[in-house]
Amino acid sequence: MDTCCISLTGALPGKEYVIKSVGDNRMDINTLRGYGIFPGSTVKLLFRSPAKNPCAYEIMGAVLALRDEDSASIMIASRSE
Repeated sequence: MDTCCISLTGALPGKEYVIKSVGDNRMDINTLRGYGIFPGSTVKLLFRSPAKNPCAYEIMGAVLALRDEDSASIMIASRSE
């Protein structure tokens, strides 16, 4: 089956995704790993702020707010794939 990856910014609320890759972005890669953001982790968009940026995500049982600039290089796929 061909796996379709999208950016974390395109996630739908309430749906679980698996992180496939973490590309270059403004945040340090070790900082992202400390938050549980690495390939294989599950992530779920909880809600977007009223201004649509930042968004709240559940990652490894913790709630984390990420700006679109920081989440644009995180590629995800649907958990069912």
